[in-house]
Amino acid sequence: MNKISFITTNNFKFNQFTKRVHVDGLIFEQLSVETPEIQAVNNREVAEFSAKWAAEKFNLPVLKEDVGMYIHSLGGFPGPYLSQVEKWIKSEGYLKLLDGENDRSAHWEYAIAFCEPGGDPVSFYVQAEGVFSKEIKGEAGWFTDKVFIQNGQTKTIGELLFENTYVRKEDHYDQLKEFLLAKYANNNK
Repeated sequence: MNKISFITTNNFKFNQFTKRVHVDGLIFEQLSVETPEIQAVNNREVAEFSAKWAAEKFNLPVLKEDVGMYIHSLGGFPGPYLSQVEKWIKSEGYLKLLDGENDRSAHWEYAIAFCEPGGDPVSFYVQAEGVFSKEIKGEAGWFTDKVFIQNGQTKTIGELLFENTYVRKEDHYDQLKEFLLAKYANNNK
């Protein structure tokens, strides 16, 4: 049985991952450590750098996910700097930034990278489109979750998480699963 460490201090993120990704012959374990995050133009670069760093430091095959929010009318701000920006502006800050703005569209970027010690990272990513609401709604999730409505929904992610009805449908996990199935297929025979 092969083991792959999913690098995150966020238990929710690891639980969501393990609900979605099952590969015969693989065990996913959470490795709760912080990794360095580079300044980059997208989340895929951040995930790749962090995965390579962790694979080398811990001498393990690893996965590292990184998520960003790109507000179209603000030139893609905050992009891959979402976690740092949320500490400062919270939900209210996003609403102030978009006050009077007609274009409230934005997208999430979900990226996940796999890396083995001595190897180069392989990454997969998707974007999930939506709009910012005009008010804070919901009790669950991060600050952005309480003001973002994903396409196809009528409620914020924060409301859906609180109701336990939010399901992430991004296919970067599906892309990763196909890669892992192909990579480890010979080990499972």
